[in-house]
Amino acid sequence: MSAKQSSIILIITFIFALPLFAHSSDPAVYEHTGVINASENITESLIYPPVVLDQKAPTFTVSHTENGDDVTINVTSNEDLFGGWVTWKGIWSNPNWDYWWLNTRIASDADNNIYAAVKLYEYSNPSDNFDMFVLENNGNVSEEFLDWNGPGSNPLIVNNPDANIYIEQPTLDREGAVDADNNTYLIYTNGGTNIILTKLDPDGTPLISGLNIVVGANAWTNEARVDIAPDDRIYVVWSDNLHDIQYVYSDDGGDSGTWSMPTSICYNASDQLCKPQISCDTNGNVHVIWQHSSMLAYMKLLPDGTVSIDESILTSGGVWAPMMSIDDQNNLNIVWGTGSSGSNSVYYTKINGNLFGGGASMSDDELSIVQEAAFVTNTQGVRYAKCITDDYLNVHAVYEQGEYGRHHPKAMNYIKMNGVPLLRIVCPDDSLLFVEMTGSGTDWEATFTPPMNGIYSAGVSGSDAGGNTGTDTYVFEYPGTGIESHSGLPVSGISCSPNPCSGLTSFSYSLFETGNVIVDIYDIRGCLIETLLNEEQQAGLNSINWDASNMNPGIYLCRISSGTVSDTMRCVIVAD
Repeated sequence: MSAKQSSIILIITFIFALPLFAHSSDPAVYEHTGVINASENITESLIYPPVVLDQKAPTFTVSHTENGDDVTINVTSNEDLFGGWVTWKGIWSNPNWDYWWLNTRIASDADNNIYAAVKLYEYSNPSDNFDMFVLENNGNVSEEFLDWNGPGSNPLIVNNPDANIYIEQPTLDREGAVDADNNTYLIYTNGGTNIILTKLDPDGTPLISGLNIVVGANAWTNEARVDIAPDDRIYVVWSDNLHDIQYVYSDDGGDSGTWSMPTSICYNASDQLCKPQISCDTNGNVHVIWQHSSMLAYMKLLPDGTVSIDESILTSGGVWAPMMSIDDQNNLNIVWGTGSSGSNSVYYTKINGNLFGGGASMSDDELSIVQEAAFVTNTQGVRYAKCITDDYLNVHAVYEQGEYGRHHPKAMNYIKMNGVPLLRIVCPDDSLLFVEMTGSGTDWEATFTPPMNGIYSAGVSGSDAGGNTGTDTYVFEYPGTGIESHSGLPVSGISCSPNPCSGLTSFSYSLFETGNVIVDIYDIRGCLIETLLNEEQQAGLNSINWDASNMNPGIYLCRISSGTVSDTMRCVIVAD
């Protein structure tokens, strides 16, 4: 794939007053080209001028070569790719916020859109509502829902009828998670004594309402957290009386009301253990982090509750309210500030979640893929960072900026860490392989050993210095039989017309000899949608029609095979 290369256009417009939720042709997005120096006046630094960067995502030309048991994917981009933290963007600000801090949240959906929310509670105007922003993958605001409390007053952000996400609605102080059946689990406390579960169906209708799952938990300041394992086991973790990290689980989604007895995983009578977070990986292992005094602590449990990695301290101090997001490689991406009332830096580290420690503690050097480092520096009053990861292993974070206390300017900022250029490979058995590409500038490649024969779908992703992530999908068959190798073989010259289409389209191809022909339609992940043809055809030009009027918009693949060879054609379906 290729596209015209666009140069970066930088437009700086000075503004004398920035009204709340100002709109322009690039709605509600304000960027600052660099970090704020600690000597700057905080009020002025929150009123930053809009900066419009080139918003075109990189495009790629992709090919592959085979060398024995290995396949090399070659990628050429139309602009230089960049991995690392990019320029932050302001999402929300208020020149005189009547509360000590902002309560912010971040989440993502199946389409890699980002959702950022900020609570609207003020002492002078108490509110149950919040402002929620839908961001593109580069942090630009695409939609905004102001003074909102969720659809039907339920704390759901609806991506589509089959894929709700939960943004941990700030107004209710309820943590939550969504299972594979699109049910939402909300966990909260009644003033810190009992831990309570509410379960909602995909439409937000309560299935379980206000069930006490732990009595006498002493969960400090509503710090109970929940996550869901692939086998639908529900885990809840909390800090009991500020000195004991405990968890319970339910094997049936809480439907029977039966939960395990509370289990302590770390107790310390003299040190404060608080602010736990929990994530389950694709193998059902349970990862927990918490704040041990002012240090970051980590622990890993196997699905049967056996300790895989005992409490491990990852930092020497200066940690406040660590938050984490687990990516598709089972690695933990963690962000934190260095104080409850704000500091000048926000930190990030990445833990290898696939390690097994045999029940012992592990050192920072053994655990960390990325050592802790500040990604926001020399910036006054930053606190409460939160992050999520997307399908391309990019990290998206929001954090609060502004002087701690009432009647000070405050803002919610967004920042993104581009992942390294990546191949997300879907194997013929639907398993996933992640292969980081190597190279520089516009030329990249990655070599891997396919585990089996069949059709592979390689998702290519890479980002530019503006945080724009480009993606493409390259489909090939292993052992490879690319179109250029079909000279003298049974199938050749496949074409599709019209392409793109919104209804009926036709695939044409040539057969060099009479034989049985199979025509299959696959989705972009390589899953079979339907078989259009499986019968003998005569040599020469042939064609077959496909009615795609009932297909969702997207990219589909037509695979035509005869004997031991095949060819694949990409077809784009668009909305009517």
